[in-house]
This record gives sequence, C-alpha cells and structure tokens, in this order.
Amino acid sequence: MRYRLPPHIAWPLFIVAILLTGITSAVVTMIAAHSDGGAQVIEDYYEKASNWDAIAARRAASRALGWTTAVQVLDRAPSASLRAVQFTVHDADGAPVTGLTGTVQARRPERAGVVGEAPLVPVDEVPGRYEAMLPVLRPGLWDFDLLARRGEDVYEISLRRDVPR
Repeated sequence: MRYRLPPHIAWPLFIVAILLTGITSAVVTMIAAHSDGGAQVIEDYYEKASNWDAIAARRAASRALGWTTAVQVLDRAPSASLRAVQFTVHDADGAPVTGLTGTVQARRPERAGVVGEAPLVPVDEVPGRYEAMLPVLRPGLWDFDLLARRGEDVYEISLRRDVPR
C-alpha cells in the first residue's frame, strides 16, 4: 500500500514549492547580474560625447599618416601581476617608426573603465618596437588604446586582441 499525502497538505505544499521556485530564480538572477560588479558607468561620458568631433578628427589624422601597428601580448611569469605588451609600428612605406613617446591603456570590452595604463617604452634591439607593462592577466578580448607622438605627428589607434591563457 502506497502512502499518499492528503489533499489538504499536498496542495499547500505544491503552492509553496511554486512560490519558492520563483523566489529562488529571482535571487539567482540578481546574484548573476551583480557578479561582474553590477552596472558599468563610463566616466566623463558627457564630456566625451561633447568632444566627439575632435576625437573623430584625431582618429582621421592618425589614419592619414598611413602607419600600421601590430600588438603582441607576451607570456607572463606565474607570479607576475603585469605582462609585457609589445607594439610594432611601421610607416606607410613599411619602415619602422622610431622616436615615439606616449601611453597605452588596456581595457576589457565588457568593462567601462580602464584596467591599466602605462608609458610606451622603446625596445632597444628592434627599431619601431615599443613595450608597455600592463595588468593583462585574464584571457579573452582586450582593447589597447595607443596614443603616441613623434614631433608634430600624433598617432591614436585602438587595437582589439584575443589574449590566450
């Protein structure tokens, strides 16, 4: 003989189970929504929007230079908190661009803020190659915003790379 719950107990338990399922799914959704830090707000968003024409003009001037840039994220030591990110810059004729000074910002596409910023340092052995030490610790997509100057030339470019483990 099987035991059956009487209806005056089974139906209230069924309703409580449905309510607990809804509450549990809401709590899980809330935890998942805040697991990456919650809502992302872009700093100085109004100023950036107001200056969009100037930003677009700088980018167009950078493209007019005809320079090309390759980026490479080097392997890091197991205990290091920074990784070397190397940039190789060539002019329109394919010659290495030397004498650049500037900065590099590292960003995650899913984050609003800058993860790290470092100065651009020339690599002695190779003309046209520069290095920046950045906290590129997690694998995945990274954006590198390079702002470099050489004399009157201002070069601004944003490069996206998939960083392996």
